[in-house]
Amino acid sequence: MAFLLHSPGRRRRDLRVAVVVAALLLGACAPPVRPPAFVPRDEVPIAGLPGGKAGWPPAEWWRSYSDAQLDRIVDVAMRGSPNMEQAEARYRAALRAVDTARAELNPQVRGLLTGSHGYSDVDVRGEAPGAAGNAQGFQLNPGNSWSNSGVAGALATWDLDLWGRQKDAVAAAVGQARAAEAERASAAASLQYNVVNTYFDWQAQEARLAVARHAAESATQYRELVALRVRGGLDDPTALDQADGREAQLRLSVARLEGAAELDLVQLAALAGVSPKELGTLVPSPLPVADTSLPADARLGLLARRPDIAAARWQIEASAKNIDQARKAYYPNVSLTGLGAFLRTYPDLGSGTRTDLTLGNIGASVQLPIFSGGRLRAQYEGAQAQLDTAVAQYDAAVVQAAGEVAQGVATLTTLAAQRTQVDRQYDASAAQKAKAADRRSKGLIDDRTWLDADMQLDQQRDARLQLASQTLSANLSLIHALGGGYRADDLPDLPAADAGKDSTR
Repeated sequence: MAFLLHSPGRRRRDLRVAVVVAALLLGACAPPVRPPAFVPRDEVPIAGLPGGKAGWPPAEWWRSYSDAQLDRIVDVAMRGSPNMEQAEARYRAALRAVDTARAELNPQVRGLLTGSHGYSDVDVRGEAPGAAGNAQGFQLNPGNSWSNSGVAGALATWDLDLWGRQKDAVAAAVGQARAAEAERASAAASLQYNVVNTYFDWQAQEARLAVARHAAESATQYRELVALRVRGGLDDPTALDQADGREAQLRLSVARLEGAAELDLVQLAALAGVSPKELGTLVPSPLPVADTSLPADARLGLLARRPDIAAARWQIEASAKNIDQARKAYYPNVSLTGLGAFLRTYPDLGSGTRTDLTLGNIGASVQLPIFSGGRLRAQYEGAQAQLDTAVAQYDAAVVQAAGEVAQGVATLTTLAAQRTQVDRQYDASAAQKAKAADRRSKGLIDDRTWLDADMQLDQQRDARLQLASQTLSANLSLIHALGGGYRADDLPDLPAADAGKDSTR
């Protein structure tokens, strides 16, 4: 008889060959690489956008208004807003998930230390087969005993990640972290926009309130003159009723504007996460002139700087890596293991008997997913569905951004056309008041005609203030639609434009 002996080197080569063959066989069972069912948009043209200044809006765009009061409120809001705290917490959690995924690439050692104290009392009864009479029964009772035992050991494992599955998990976690970072920027941009928009709405309400109070005082003076004429029998009593109605209407406008201004302060405090008293005393100031110029390029090259679009791009990257990870779950998992342990037992305390056992080994471990009951396929299909969802959400974000920008531009254009007519009405009312003042000074008319012209001019002042407030609000909305000064120059590349043509879905 002949014996075939294999050298250790040959055994190792055989093991490597077996692992490679198994990997190829199982890898052939893995699903093919499949592109997303939807091709991400790589360009969204927005018609009718005029050119403008490059790099607009800047990062801290609200500081261009040179309003120290506004700057302070925005700083307070950025520090105390609950929405910002939540976004910051989500970002920190995403960073810790990256650390966890990266830690899985490192070897780990687990220690074991146990000790026990035991008691035993053995009593064995039985029958001896084949014995006659009473000789076939027996009893063994060695008595009771106390024992101690202890085990100390360590287990070292290291997943070699030969196929890069864990590296894909790290890349997916990084994508999620970058998405959370962009979502934090999106929360900041929304907060800044809402604070500035609410602040300038309060300024507009205060400016309109000053005009309304002046008009109400003029209405009161007008009513007093009418009352004197009615008592003197110079005017019909219905004239006094009309004067009362006008005064009441203007006083109602004052009350509404006071309430609107107070609500703006309450909303401003809520956005900042403080009480209204903590805002301090705010001083009204004239509304700034809205800067309606646009960047030279407001196509996707600019819209991609929106934080919500950047977050959607990173979600696509993370979902793609999750697909790679799900595919590589079909491949064997190769890891190195090492075990060291020491066991000491005192089976019978006081007898002097002791048992020691020392163990140690090191080697490779290969886990093969032979049968998973459809789990791996379900995980892969789930990852594919997540990618399809991420791509669809990206497309929706781009289309929504394009619509918001186009709507903002159309609103500014409409308001600019209205401004011409409002200015003409204001100029006509101003000229009418000037003529009335001239005739009043010459004694040709009484104060009623001049007060009536003054109230009409106040009405046009209010119309101009409303239009200026709407224009400024539309301008702020456009700044927000263009990303609010967000910059992200390291976004991942989108899939090729023709990738979806080969989709099997």
